[in-house]
Amino acid sequence: MNRLQKMAWYNLIVVATVLLVTVGVIAVLSWKFGWQKARSGLGVMGLFGLCGLSAVLFRRKKSKVDFDERDKLIQQRALLAAYTTFWPLWVLGSMVVWAIIGPKGSISVNVLPIFVLVGGILVILLKIEKIS
Repeated sequence: MNRLQKMAWYNLIVVATVLLVTVGVIAVLSWKFGWQKARSGLGVMGLFGLCGLSAVLFRRKKSKVDFDERDKLIQQRALLAAYTTFWPLWVLGSMVVWAIIGPKGSISVNVLPIFVLVGGILVILLKIEKIS
């Protein structure tokens, strides 16, 4: 397994773990204090910052070649797949919300981070699937 694959798996494990912990924290807070207090459990998502450690944990070794033409082609295809899947789903999600609420309605600003979260997870998962 090359360095990029290790980084991708590390990021996938971090994302899955943070999502599970966030759901658990929100469930416990909702059960104990109600939904209003449970929303503060979304702060656990700040642990996504651990994905930034992948570059430090999996440093490039000067003596090893860890990226060749084949890896570059795989990365390009993965990014293409991720973004061509992400954008139609982003637009679909936006239009579904608009269709449900209507052109004169308004949505909570809490919906927008959900779009970003789902989009980011989708891009990461598609990149990992193509790299593996």
